[in-house]
Parts: sequence; structure tokens; C-alpha cells
Amino acid sequence: MSKDNEQHSPRRGKSNGAARQSTTAPALDPTSPQGKLVTGILQLVEEHETSLHAAREQERERAALAREVADGPELDKNELTLADVGRIRRAYKTAEEATVRVIIQAHEREERSATEIARELDMSPSYVSRVIREHKAAAGK
Repeated sequence: MSKDNEQHSPRRGKSNGAARQSTTAPALDPTSPQGKLVTGILQLVEEHETSLHAAREQERERAALAREVADGPELDKNELTLADVGRIRRAYKTAEEATVRVIIQAHEREERSATEIARELDMSPSYVSRVIREHKAAAGK
């Protein structure tokens, strides 16, 4: 191939004699201070992502359990097993953690009164009113 053909070859692109820059990053020496820093940061990011994923998965499982218990058959308190009580307690904990958020959403988004919300959740209207009042005070409303 002649020099002219090499410069205009469709395979290689037009060459102007300048050196091509690599598109890949140079290898990082993991034993150098910079390599140790980058490796450490990447490990921390990976651990953080893993823990976030695990927390989200656990929350999904707990929410599914709460729905299962709520939709399940009525249970006779004299026939409950250890596994039944454990499942119910985990579902209760999930519902308890979501209660304030659910009250606020029902009041603000659905424009439901404290009395309506209390009736639906089988709670006292005074408790629901207090949750709403405290939320408004915290939000500066």
C-alpha cells in the first residue's frame, strides 16, 4: 500500500501523522496511594449500594407480609402458633412505622377528616388529630 493510500484508507481513517490518543484509561496500580484510594472508595460505594438494596428488599418483604396478614383469614387467638405470632408482630411493626405517613397522606391528598381516618385505622380521633397538628407545626403551616 502506498503512503497516499494509507492516509486515506477507509479502514484506518485519515491519518495526519499525529499519534492517536488511547480511549482507555491507563491501568491503575492498586498498590500505589492513588490506587488504594480509588479501590477503597469503590469498595465503600459497592457496600453502600448492597446495603441499600438489602434494606429495600427487606422493606418490600415486610410490606408483603403486612398485606398477607391483613388479607388473611381471621385467626383464633387460642390456636396461634409461634410462627403465626412472629409473622403478625413483624406485620404490625411495618404498619406501625407507616402509620404517621399514611395519616398525613390521607388528610392532605385525599382531604379526609381526622374522624374518617381514625375510623378506618381503628384509632382514636384525638391521636389522628395530634399527628396532623404536629405535622403541620413541623412543616410551618
